[in-house]
Amino acid sequence: MNAELRVRKTIKDCNMIRRGDIVVLGISGGPDSLCLLNILHAFQRSFDFTLRALHMNHLMRGEGATRDVEFLEDICEELNVPLKVVECDVYAKAEKEGISPEEAGRKARHEALVAHKAELERSVAPIDGARVLTALAHNKDDQAETVLMRIIRGTGVHGIAAMEYVREDGLIRPLLDTPRSEIEKYCEKKGLSPRWDYTNADPAYTRNKLRMQLIPLIEADYNPNIKETLARLAESAREDDSFLEALAQKACEDYEGRFPVRELAAMDAAIAKRVIKIMFFKAGLVEDIASAHINSLLAAARGRRSGKLIEFPRGYRGRITRDYVFFEREGY
Repeated sequence: MNAELRVRKTIKDCNMIRRGDIVVLGISGGPDSLCLLNILHAFQRSFDFTLRALHMNHLMRGEGATRDVEFLEDICEELNVPLKVVECDVYAKAEKEGISPEEAGRKARHEALVAHKAELERSVAPIDGARVLTALAHNKDDQAETVLMRIIRGTGVHGIAAMEYVREDGLIRPLLDTPRSEIEKYCEKKGLSPRWDYTNADPAYTRNKLRMQLIPLIEADYNPNIKETLARLAESAREDDSFLEALAQKACEDYEGRFPVRELAAMDAAIAKRVIKIMFFKAGLVEDIASAHINSLLAAARGRRSGKLIEFPRGYRGRITRDYVFFEREGY
């Protein structure tokens, strides 16, 4: 199967795009996003949607970054795809937020896509009654790398499930079933000349080191099909995670701010831990919560430790009483 057929199948199987949708594709100019840009452009009529593009200039590569912008402007003009270019000093953002440049770049791209989506929802979508979706060009190899990286760092079922095909916030990944080799063949066949970002070969970045060193080692010495194996593992974990999440969501339906301590204590740990996350999300704590905090709160609930306070990030806490676990923020 080639990349075009595989993307078409993924879109249909996952019901990603509906008639009248507006799809904003995040593009870098590399093989993945260039491939997806051309495929989605070719699919506009058959799937009846409108395609737009957004590029984030990270201001990391000087003249190279400027040439990337010029290259994408020419490509999008030729395809008649509206392009929005956003700039962000990623090194400055990384220093300000105390995170790696890799993470800062990812956050900047996500924030730009979310902002542009909101802009279109205010201006274009109300007129046509359309959904606005955001699309990223993560491929099957990226999925395998994500799973392996999370295993190495430590994760649970949700982490192993890795990247979703379709997220609740309208983000889609049409290339997630397509291996990098098919993407490269597509670009070659279509005469596309992707831009090369030298940071993708810098082993200082964890993902690059994993892609260039660890995965080839595993392929050579342990499992030549490791990428396919990891992708299947993600799919299996996603099925399990989706089922457990649905059970937890149902358990939380009738509760806001507090949850019966007896019910929480009696639940299987896989459900109870998800309930704790959901209840804190309802309370306003939307960032990732460390498993140590969740384990401490669940242990306190099971021990009926009335009066016990378990501190969570950003001033949130779980407070145990005789009848309930309260999910609250100190001072509110």
